[in-house]
Formats: sequence, structure tokens, C-alpha cells
Amino acid sequence: MLKMSAILLFAMLLGVACANTVPVEPVKEFYRGLPYHAPTTQMPPIGIRRISANYLKGSLASHHKPVLIDVYGAIFREESLDFDGAWLVSTPRKNIPGSVWLPNVGEQELKPVVQLYFDTNLIELTAGDKSKSLVFYCIEDCWMAWNAAKRAREWGYSDVMWFREGVDGWKDIGGELQVNEPINLPVNE
Repeated sequence: MLKMSAILLFAMLLGVACANTVPVEPVKEFYRGLPYHAPTTQMPPIGIRRISANYLKGSLASHHKPVLIDVYGAIFREESLDFDGAWLVSTPRKNIPGSVWLPNVGEQELKPVVQLYFDTNLIELTAGDKSKSLVFYCIEDCWMAWNAAKRAREWGYSDVMWFREGVDGWKDIGGELQVNEPINLPVNE
């Protein structure tokens, strides 16, 4: 009987302890900083779908093609804002056909001009439809794509996907790549 009383007392104390626990705050996700080209998590940001190369290939063959956004970095030159807004690109960039290249929109913190550039281009690429499917990628193990997808979701885009393997994963399934130029930054007027 003493053993049964001890068990009941323990169960009651456990119940009281559990009832008085403090609710756990949801995990806050932070943007990842330098180095951007480093092993990434397998998990996409909250509210984002991680997709495979084969899934992407199927999506591109459908009539509801997503907007492909390559976020591979390029050199930002302040003086380019006074001329043509061109990025400084040292070597030609090959990306998935049909993609737009928006460099540096996946940095941890965006310069105001890059934030305007990203926001303006997303509006244009989706024709203002925040439910339009967006796929963000770079190279494999690049935090810029993860950050850019997270940022688009936070800005209210509802169908955001992260293609973690990027151009490397696309090549692995025999996908072709094409040379592309980044969209220019907005120029000072």
C-alpha cells in the first residue's frame, strides 16, 4: 500500500509540474551570414517547401511553371547606380533555362537599394500575384537561396520553394544550363 501511495504522489506531483510549465516560444529563424557558400541545413525555412531536381523538372514541364530565381552573388558597385546599374560579373554565370538572376538578394542584411531591387523585381516577375510559385536557388550549399526564400515568404509570397542543390543538382539529373546576365540595379535619377 505504501508503494502505491508513493506512485500516486509522484504522479500528482508530475501532473502539477507539467501543468505549471511555461509555454515554449517558437524557434526564431535568423538569416544566415558569411560565409554564404557553406554547408546548409537540410530543412527549408519555416513555411517554405524544399524541392528536388526531379520535382523542379516536372514543374517546368507543367503549364503552371514557377518563377525561377537564381540568387548567386555578384559584386555590387555603388558607382554603377549612377550609370547603367550593371553588376560586376567576373565570369559568365550559367543557370537553369528560364531563370532570372537577382544577385545578392539572399544576403543576411540587404542594402536599401538591393532590397528595393528585390522587392520591385518580385512584383514584376509575379505581376503582383503573391500566390505565384517562386523557386529560389544558387549552387549547392549556398545560404543565399535559403535567405532569399525566407525573405520572400516574410514579404507575403505564399508559394515559395527552395531548391537546395541549385545548378549542381540540376546538372546531376542531366539538366542543361544557359549563360545569363543579372538584372541591372535601379539607377539614380
